[in-house]
Amino acid sequence: MYVFDTRQVSALRLSGAYVVAAVGFAQIMLVGGDLRMANHSIVQSCLFLSHFLLVWGVFTLYRRSFPWLLFGSAALVAMILIVYTNFDGSMFWLRVTTANAFMAFVYAICGLQAWRLRSHRVDAVIAAIFLVQVALTTGRVLQLYLPGAETMTPENFGSAYFAAAVQTSNALFAIGIGMALFARYCVAVLVRLNRLAETDPLTGLLNRRAFEAAAEALRVASAPLPTGLIICDIDHFKQVNDTHGHDAGDTALVAFAGLIQRVAGAKAVCTRLGGEEFCVLLADSSGEMTRLAATRLRVATETLRIATGGRPLQMTASFGYCELSPDADLRAAMAAVDAAVYQAKRDGRNLVRVAELKPAVGPGEMLVLDPTRATG
Repeated sequence: MYVFDTRQVSALRLSGAYVVAAVGFAQIMLVGGDLRMANHSIVQSCLFLSHFLLVWGVFTLYRRSFPWLLFGSAALVAMILIVYTNFDGSMFWLRVTTANAFMAFVYAICGLQAWRLRSHRVDAVIAAIFLVQVALTTGRVLQLYLPGAETMTPENFGSAYFAAAVQTSNALFAIGIGMALFARYCVAVLVRLNRLAETDPLTGLLNRRAFEAAAEALRVASAPLPTGLIICDIDHFKQVNDTHGHDAGDTALVAFAGLIQRVAGAKAVCTRLGGEEFCVLLADSSGEMTRLAATRLRVATETLRIATGGRPLQMTASFGYCELSPDADLRAAMAAVDAAVYQAKRDGRNLVRVAELKPAVGPGEMLVLDPTRATG
C-alpha cells in the first residue's frame, strides 16, 4: 500500500513490524540449544523494534502522536529485566514473563486506541483482536505458575509446548490483525474517495450534488420547523483576480468558505455553488433568524482581512435569503434567492435581500422576489 500511495506511511511501519517480528521468531524457533549472547541480542532487539513499529503504525493510522511516555516506560522496565536475566539461566522464567507482559501491554495500548477512536465497525474488530491477544498472552504467562507447569530453560524452550503455543497464537494474531488493518485501509480509502466526490476541491465545502442530499436530510430532521436558505456572491471578485492574481483569488475563496462555516455554525450545511457563489442552509431557522444570520455573514465578510503577501485583501459580498418550509421546493427556492442576490448587487452590493415563499399558482411561480422586505 505504501508503494501504491506514499502517504500511507502507517502501512510501511506495520509491514516493518511484521518483518522484524518474523526475524525474531525465526531466531527463537530455528536456533536450537542454548542461545548464545548474539542470538539473545537479535531476539531482544526484534522484540522491542517490532512492537515499536506496531505502535507507531497503529497510532499513525489513527492520526495520533506516538505515546512516547507509555511505550518508553514499559520498554525501559522490560529491557532492564531481560538484560538482567541474560546472565542467570535460572531466571529464564522471568525473561519469558517480562517479554510476554511487554507484548500484552503494547497490544492493550493499540486495542484501546482503536476502540477509543473508532469511526467504523472495522475499528471495533481491530480493538477486539488486540484485546483478545492481550487475554491470550496473559493467560499463557499465568499458566507458567500453575502447579505442575512445564519447566522451561534456554535449552528446551524451542521444543517446549509453551513456545509452540506462542508461535501458533502469534501467527493467528498476525493474520487476523493484518486482515483487519487492511480492511481499515480500504475503509479509509473509500471514505477519502467519497469525500473527494462530494466536496469542492478548493474550499472543502460540499459540492452541489452532495449539498442537495445533505439539505434534504437537514430539512427532514428540522421538520416541522422551517429552515433558512442563504446564497451569497462575492462582490467584484474578478477585480480580485485581476489585481492580486488567481492564487490570491483562491486564497480569498478558501478564507471566505472558512468564514461561512464558522459564522453559520456546525449544524449548517454549506456549499460552493460555483465560482464565487456560496449557499448555506440553516436548521430550525425562521425568516428573521435567517436574516440575522445573513447580516452576520455580511458584516464578517466586510471585516475579513486576507493576507496576500502585500496589503491585506478586503472584500464584500451580496446576500439573498428566505425562510424555507418543509414542503417547499429547494431548487425553486434557490432560484428565487439567487435572484435576491442579484437584486442586492443592483442596489449597490454589500447588502442583504429577501425572497419570500409564496403559494404556488402555476409552474415556476412558487417563489418570487419581494423587494418590499429588503434590508441593508
